Amino acid sequence: MQELRDLQIDPYPAQSDRTSTVAQFLETFELLAAEQRTQTLTGRIRLKREHGKLTFAHLQDASGKIQLVFSQAELGEDAYAQMNRFFDVADIIQITGTPFLTKKGEQSILVTQPPLMLAKALRPLPEKWKGIQDEETRFRKRYLDMVMNPELREMFVKKSLFWNAMRTFLIDEGFLEIETPILESTPGGADAEPFITHHNALGIDLFLRISVGELWQKRLMVAGFEKTFEIGRVFRNEGMSPEHLQDYTAMEFYWAYADYNDSMKLVERMYKHCIMATFGTLQFSIRGFHINFDTEWGHIDYAQTIQEQLDIDILAASDDEIAAKARTIGMTVEEHANRARLVDSLWKYCRKSIAGPVFLVNHPVDVSPLAKRKGSDARLVERYQIIIAGSEQGNGYSELNDPMDQRARFEEQAKLREAGDTEAQMHDEDFVEALEHGMPPTTGFGVSERLFSFLMDKPIRECVMFPLLRPKQPAMVDSPDTITSATESSDYSLQSFEAGISREHARMWLFQEVKDENLRRHMLATEALMKALARHFGAASPESWGIAGLLHDIDWEKTSMDQHGLVGAEMAKEKNIHPLIVDAIREHNYHHKLEPKTLLSKAMMCLEQLTGLISAATFVQPDKNVHSVKLSSVKKKFKDKGFAKGVDRTMIAKCEELLGLSLDQSIEICLKAMQDSPQE
Repeated sequence: MQELRDLQIDPYPAQSDRTSTVAQFLETFELLAAEQRTQTLTGRIRLKREHGKLTFAHLQDASGKIQLVFSQAELGEDAYAQMNRFFDVADIIQITGTPFLTKKGEQSILVTQPPLMLAKALRPLPEKWKGIQDEETRFRKRYLDMVMNPELREMFVKKSLFWNAMRTFLIDEGFLEIETPILESTPGGADAEPFITHHNALGIDLFLRISVGELWQKRLMVAGFEKTFEIGRVFRNEGMSPEHLQDYTAMEFYWAYADYNDSMKLVERMYKHCIMATFGTLQFSIRGFHINFDTEWGHIDYAQTIQEQLDIDILAASDDEIAAKARTIGMTVEEHANRARLVDSLWKYCRKSIAGPVFLVNHPVDVSPLAKRKGSDARLVERYQIIIAGSEQGNGYSELNDPMDQRARFEEQAKLREAGDTEAQMHDEDFVEALEHGMPPTTGFGVSERLFSFLMDKPIRECVMFPLLRPKQPAMVDSPDTITSATESSDYSLQSFEAGISREHARMWLFQEVKDENLRRHMLATEALMKALARHFGAASPESWGIAGLLHDIDWEKTSMDQHGLVGAEMAKEKNIHPLIVDAIREHNYHHKLEPKTLLSKAMMCLEQLTGLISAATFVQPDKNVHSVKLSSVKKKFKDKGFAKGVDRTMIAKCEELLGLSLDQSIEICLKAMQDSPQE
């Protein structure tokens, strides 16, 4: 860069004079070649190789890539030498030239004028990128991910088409696009925990909205608008998973003098239009399901589906019966868990086997605080959800417009919040007052960008340009040119990473795959141990370490010892679980002699057997209470190979070599972890 400045060449000029994109040049190549017309193109150098008095390079812009041919004979000796000296891979340049066919018939450009530097790259592009699986590296350097993977950029072009297709469809249907507040004094329109911020000028705390203006758009129905919609950002302070983010784009529309039956017909047409406009097809393979949108979508009943799969009538069952059923499918029933949360969890368990597309109808009123009751059955509401590949991909209602009923439901939600349910809705008296002025019969519908990620068959974070990450330590990676060595040498299991599956879903999966009660307890104990080890080593993601422990024996009842871990790793990969956890599952079976690459894998390999030893020591206590077990007792039993013969002590003995922990330290950490979670 300094040498260029010394030659009075600005390495970062403001002006460029492009006359054609790469795609346009290639489309008109034959015409341009026939007339030998010069064109000026701009882009980034992606490849460069010298062959004596010829140099070949690839130029890439947003539309595509083309080969450049630099010739000493064409440019002159000095200009050719200067080009080779200063123009490197990753530089952004401008060239002028004419169409040129190589001996191999490749459409190229013969550069006829000295190239112009538009932006000198001071750091090289990484040599290895495609093989990097660590999502934290890719997400932190997302701009490099897009440079190195044109198909990633193409995905975001599709995402823009998707939202634009939805916008134009609704406008053509007579809907008015509007904007509603993002900062709210009372968040509403969904069951979710909000983010809190502070307004300095007003001196008040506010919430970031958790829905796309649901209660505001209903106020517009009161005001006399009849068809409105908004596409915008939503913020929910809750867990991350392959299907959930904390901030994301969503669309909601509201339509007066129409009900949920009218809405379903409109939404089916809208989905088909948007999907065809974006992807050019209505047939998809998503998460192992074949989905054909080009059919007439059917309907399934909420309570009936649960009864068919779990043999419980949620409309007649007591709260205790529903809680008991939830426990049988692996759910942890929290102390403040209410009926609505438990019923919703049963449904989420059942939905995973439904391919769709299909409309789910007849929801209980408990799980739908904003929907209108069905006239034929007051226990149910006029609500529908769209089920695709085992997930909810859209939610619609006949909206509640009875102010007395709405006030009563808000009051019930307030009681749930007081009992500890942070996702229950807040009482919005101003909205109730608006309803008292009269809101016409109205239907509403909402869908988020999760639908797009499902159509791409990718985790939602992969479909976000810049997903949120915990700030990294300053010295994690010095520069992009050291990214490969940093990936190989840094222990990413100590840094922040998301498991790719929520704890709730991981536990449900465990209970689906593992039927033996003792093995379930072992896996739950290993979860507690791995979380404790993560905290001991200062890992940034103890919950993710815990999920690794929870799932490490997921294949035990499916395969033999010589395949154990290998099969489990493939099962985890199919669920888009983080590669660090996949590796730990694969490597923990030391019989495969796979070298553990991270502290997470080493900890799992060394110490998961220790939970079995402590469990055995617990069961020989008079009170069978883990709190009665002492460190000295476990050490004695470790040495007594006749005790708990199923516990292989081989790897436990290597904890000092692999983890830097003495046997005493390892036992102490594991014992305390199990004592802190005795019920598990």
